[in-house]
Amino acid sequence: MFYIEDNNFLTTEQIGFINNIFISRQMPFYYQPDSVKGDNISFFSNIIKDRPEYSQPGREINSFEYYSLFKDILITFCTKNKINFKEILRIAVNITYNNGVEKCPVHKDHDYPHNQLLLYLNEPLDKQSKTIVLDDDKQTILKEITPERFKGVCFENKPHYHHYPKIGERIVAVYTFR
Repeated sequence: MFYIEDNNFLTTEQIGFINNIFISRQMPFYYQPDSVKGDNISFFSNIIKDRPEYSQPGREINSFEYYSLFKDILITFCTKNKINFKEILRIAVNITYNNGVEKCPVHKDHDYPHNQLLLYLNEPLDKQSKTIVLDDDKQTILKEITPERFKGVCFENKPHYHHYPKIGERIVAVYTFR
C-alpha cells in the first residue's frame, strides 16, 4: 500500500496561515447533514474545492479566498515526498465532534482511483479519534493514524473511516487528487 506520514513538511508561512484561520475565527464552517452520503451523521465543513461529481461546471472552487493557500500546502507535501499529481479533485476542511456516534461508515472518497492527503489542523483532546485505513476487502486494518497537529498522511484509494472525538473537536483538511 502507498502510505506516507510526514510531521514536518509545512513552511513557517503555512503554519502561520493555519494558525490565523482558527485564532481569527475568519473561516466560515457550514452544517453538513451527512458525513458519508446518506448516513445522517452531521458535521461542519468548509468545502474549498468541491468534488467533481457534485460540482457544477465553472463552480468547482467554492472558497477562492482559501483555495490557493490550501493548494500550496498540497504542493509542498507532494514536492517534499516526491508525489506527482495532475489534478486536485477535492479540498475540504472538516470539523467533527462528539455527536453520539462512535465512527463514520467505512467509505472511499471517490468511486475512481485517487490519492488522499489528510492534514490534521488541531491537536485533538481525544487521541482516540483515529483514522483507520483498511485493505480492499475491508477486513484488515492497514494503518491506524493518531491525529496530531500539522501531521500530513497520504494514502491511495483505500476504504477508511474515522472515530469521532468524545471530547473537543477534530479538525482535518481533506484533499483528494490524482
